[in-house]
Amino acid sequence: MKAEDRGAQYRSYVEEYLRSHYAQFHDEPQSQLFEAMEYSLLAGGKRLRPVFAFEFCRLCGGDWQKAAPFAAAIEMIHTYSLIHDDLPSMDNDDFRRGRPTNHKVYGEAMAILAGDALLTDAFTVASCADLEPKAVLTAIQILAECAGSLGMVGGQVLDIRSEDRLLTEQEVLDIQRRKTGCLISAACAMGA
Repeated sequence: MKAEDRGAQYRSYVEEYLRSHYAQFHDEPQSQLFEAMEYSLLAGGKRLRPVFAFEFCRLCGGDWQKAAPFAAAIEMIHTYSLIHDDLPSMDNDDFRRGRPTNHKVYGEAMAILAGDALLTDAFTVASCADLEPKAVLTAIQILAECAGSLGMVGGQVLDIRSEDRLLTEQEVLDIQRRKTGCLISAACAMGA
């Protein structure tokens, strides 16, 4: 199978995995929370992180479909970061991917909670992987480290602190390595 065909297959697979995961919660009393989460999570995008998780699993000789919980978890964390990044207290964006941002549709409080829920649910989803417990634990540790204070969140802090000033090359590299690079690294490592 050609690489671009595999990429399309991976994107379709993770999209359906995410959609079916949240479909089970539509009748919950906090249904607006799930609606807000899905609004951003299922808004499309390149799905690069899940593609990397699946492809690294395949390249390492694994059944790439078994990486679905990790691929979904990394996409959930990426989406939470976008929801929070768009908030007025951060970048104050009105649009993402050609449509109103989460807080413009659901309000700031619901957007914050949707992001919080996606972050927390990501670890629930990852913990359900049908693999040896040690492999699941290692993947969750990688995900937590790459998403946390030394990874993506730390990169966001550096980004906020760099506003309104000229950055050195090293400062730009530090921001990108943490804010963007850590989740990409996590996707690859979790797939492997």
